[in-house]
Amino acid sequence: MAQLTIQHLGRLTRIIAHGGDAQFKKLRNALLLKNFVVAAEHENRLELHRRAYLLQDDWPIQVSIRRSGSEFEIDYYLSIPWGWIAGLTFLTWVALPFAGFQNAGLAFVLALLVAALAIYKQKFDCRPDASFWQQRPRQRWGEMMERLVREAFDRS
Repeated sequence: MAQLTIQHLGRLTRIIAHGGDAQFKKLRNALLLKNFVVAAEHENRLELHRRAYLLQDDWPIQVSIRRSGSEFEIDYYLSIPWGWIAGLTFLTWVALPFAGFQNAGLAFVLALLVAALAIYKQKFDCRPDASFWQQRPRQRWGEMMERLVREAFDRS
């Protein structure tokens, strides 16, 4: 059984595992099979992301793998993309004043509060006891990432 250290740091979840090239390739291939796309790849660092599938209650997820010798530091988190935040802000400033709402001022203030909250809480860890915002996807991805890492780094 693979020895993993899992930390939920509020804005991201970090797993520390020990292994070699074979385990790294197994994890990389497992993530690619889950529809992740390689964003950047360097000698000791790999960045992957997965787009949102909102109709399946699935938000974008980012994964960063850093290697230092035989130690792997795997960070992952669900996020609200900057494009969504910019789109909401743009619609708030441009479209909302002309939408014909009876209380356009109140709607404008609420939309700005939502945009500010999205900017403040843009990243979410994947803790098993997640509550409120994106509870099910965070729990589901936490379990899935832990399983993928355990399978990849299991030496039996």
